[in-house]
Amino acid sequence: MVSFGHSMKNKYQRMISVMRQILKKMHIPLYLHTKSKHVFSVHQHIVMLVLRQYESKSYESFVEWLQIATEVTRILGLSTIPHYTTLQKAAARLSNILLHVAIGRFISIACPGKIFAGADATGFEDRHCTPYYTWRAQIRRSYTKLSAGSDMNTQLICAVVIQHHPVSHDVKHFSEIFRHILSVRIPWIMVLDLGYDAEWVHQMIRENNVLSMIPVRKRDCPIHRTHGRYRKQMRREFDESLYHQRNKCETIFSVIKRKFGSEIKSYNDSMKEKELLYRILAYNCHRMCMISCLLWMISRKPFWKNN
Repeated sequence: MVSFGHSMKNKYQRMISVMRQILKKMHIPLYLHTKSKHVFSVHQHIVMLVLRQYESKSYESFVEWLQIATEVTRILGLSTIPHYTTLQKAAARLSNILLHVAIGRFISIACPGKIFAGADATGFEDRHCTPYYTWRAQIRRSYTKLSAGSDMNTQLICAVVIQHHPVSHDVKHFSEIFRHILSVRIPWIMVLDLGYDAEWVHQMIRENNVLSMIPVRKRDCPIHRTHGRYRKQMRREFDESLYHQRNKCETIFSVIKRKFGSEIKSYNDSMKEKELLYRILAYNCHRMCMISCLLWMISRKPFWKNN
C-alpha cells in the first residue's frame, strides 16, 4: 500500500498537530498544579476549545459531537469524554495572555523574516435576542469590536485587541495593536485604510523604521496644503499596488465569519473576549493547515517524472 503521508490526514488531524506544535514551542506545562486531578491536560483543554470554535458548537453540542468523533478523541488521547461544564471552567480559567501569545506563535513558524503587516477592525454581534425582538422593542444592538493585525502574505493573524461596547473609532486602538505586532514580529511595511490617516499614526510607524502605506484624505488637495510632515511624505511615496494588499484584511474577517460565525454566544465581557481569542486560534490553525498542504503539494515530485 502506498503511503500518502500528510495528504491522508484530515483537517482535524492537521489542526490538532498544529496546535500541539504551538503549545510545545510555548513550553506550556501539561498540568498547572501538581495536585490537580490530571484527568485532562492543559493542552487537551486548549485543543478541544479551539475545535469547538472550529465546529461553531455550544459546549453541550460539542461534547455530544466528541462522543461520536472517536478518531478525534483517540488522537487527543482522551480516556473519557469531559462534561460540558469542565470545558466551560477551563475556558474561564486559562489566561488571556496565554492565548494572545499562542496567536502570535503561528507567524514564527510560517514567516521567519519580516512580515507584510496590515490592520483593520470588525464587529461581532452579541446575539442574545432575535433581530425582530430587537426591532420591536427598539433595543440598540450591541457588538464586540475586534482589531486584528495580520501578515498579508500568509494571511495569519498575529495580534488582536478586543473592545466591548460602546464601540469607538478604529484609530483609537492603533497604538495598542501596533505594539502587539512589534512584540511578535517586526514588519517592513504597515498598510492601513483611510480611517487610520492621522499624523501621529504615520509618525509612530516611521519612527520604528517601518514603511507606512495609508491613503491620505482629500487627495485632490495639493501636497503643499496637506497638514503634517509624514502625511506629505505619504502623498509623495504612495504605492497603489502595495496598498491594495490591505484588502486581505477584509478577506480574513470574511473567512472567520463565514466558517465560524459572526455572533458571540457568551454573555459577560470576559468570556466574550476568550471566545473570540479561541476563534482566532481556530482560524490560524485552519490557515496554517492550508499553507502546509499547499507547500506539500508544491514540493511533491510529479508522478510522470518517476518513469
